[in-house]
Amino acid sequence: METIFAQSSKPGKAGVAVFRISGSNSLVALKHLIKNDNATFIPRVMYCKKLINPKNQELIDEAVVAYFQAPASFTGEDVVEIYTHGSIAIAAMLTETLLTIEGLRMAEPGEFTRRAFLNGKFDLTAAEGIADLIEAETVWQHRQAVKQVGGELETLYNGWRQTLLTIIGLLEAYIDFPDEDIPQEILNRVMTLSGELKYAIIKHLDDNRRGELLRTGIKLTILGAPNVGKSSLLNFLMQRDVAIVSNIEGTTRDIIEGHLDIGGYPIILQDTAGIRDSNDLIELEGIKRAIESARMADIKIVMLDAVKLSNSPSLDNLIDDNTIILINKIDLLDDKCQIDICKDTLKKNYLKISIKDNIGMDSLLKEIENIAHNIAGLTETPHITRQRQRAFIEKALEYLKKFNNENFNGENDLVLATEDVRMAIRSLSNVTGKISVEEVLGEIFSNFCIGK
Repeated sequence: METIFAQSSKPGKAGVAVFRISGSNSLVALKHLIKNDNATFIPRVMYCKKLINPKNQELIDEAVVAYFQAPASFTGEDVVEIYTHGSIAIAAMLTETLLTIEGLRMAEPGEFTRRAFLNGKFDLTAAEGIADLIEAETVWQHRQAVKQVGGELETLYNGWRQTLLTIIGLLEAYIDFPDEDIPQEILNRVMTLSGELKYAIIKHLDDNRRGELLRTGIKLTILGAPNVGKSSLLNFLMQRDVAIVSNIEGTTRDIIEGHLDIGGYPIILQDTAGIRDSNDLIELEGIKRAIESARMADIKIVMLDAVKLSNSPSLDNLIDDNTIILINKIDLLDDKCQIDICKDTLKKNYLKISIKDNIGMDSLLKEIENIAHNIAGLTETPHITRQRQRAFIEKALEYLKKFNNENFNGENDLVLATEDVRMAIRSLSNVTGKISVEEVLGEIFSNFCIGK
């Protein structure tokens, strides 16, 4: 296999830049850089070396280098890591020099992690966890990724796979003896194992996609009539002026989006056009998009004007258990009891706030965090984090259900039933990568950045 290299740290100015070389020619490349073919390197020991440009014998940098001998390295191959000063010029010169070394080439995106997977360092779910760890922007995203890198999903799916292999072992033991009756207790054992596994998979899939929500972000849509304070709320939550705030109704025509971290949960915040009757075609399109956004949202905030409660548009068909009703502008009320009078009309719990005077905003943030925790918080059991995983697990369940519906009335039925179990194993193996599927590998590792 070719020896590859890339800058593993983020390109650009920094204190330190990290380059990684992986493959059988890693040490040869390092010796070429320091112009000493007889140099020896003890694995996992740091050395300070001068890197020389062989074209003009100029010093590239004085760097720290380390050698990791196979298989005790990230990729499972011989690996060299080079730590230079984080200069754009140094990175460019080192890259140019490495490209001149025979047998070396630039790594493709995700190729280091791909090689680590192929060398048995971890399964595909852990590889996906590494990608998630790199992309994590919030505490809970980080914790979920760490669990996945640590092998939680791998352990779960390998356990299921072992159960299916046990079932196959019990069934195949009797395929070789067609003239013998299958003892009922063996069939009972098989059906018990398959039934318990079917229940476990169904429960695993019935998670409301909480792991995927946490990984990709929780969509929160702000709804309400014009001028109730939707854009002001967006700006408050984002801590900067994202949306235009005006007394003129209908200022917001399209969806304005922002990303923020609330209580460690990734929130995708969407401000929408004010909902009202209108003859303006552009405004009507904005209202249509607002309603569509609300229907796709994981959390909804319905905002009402404390002064105009009786004139608020009806949004009952969009309100669910994950909806927060906000009554804004309570600073304008002389008699706060007006809100309590309307409680029977609203028929929902609500929060009283004033964005202008920062009243009730901490309660709002806490309520958003509570709902986010309910729909995307980590639990004791590991969660599916990608649609790819879910699709293969659903396929495995489909084969398992088919197997459970079989009637064992002879050798042919037994062989067919065993094939269903094999297909279930194959589906699970596609999740973990226990079998080689180039299409799956290409899709996963192409999403990594170069140097990973």
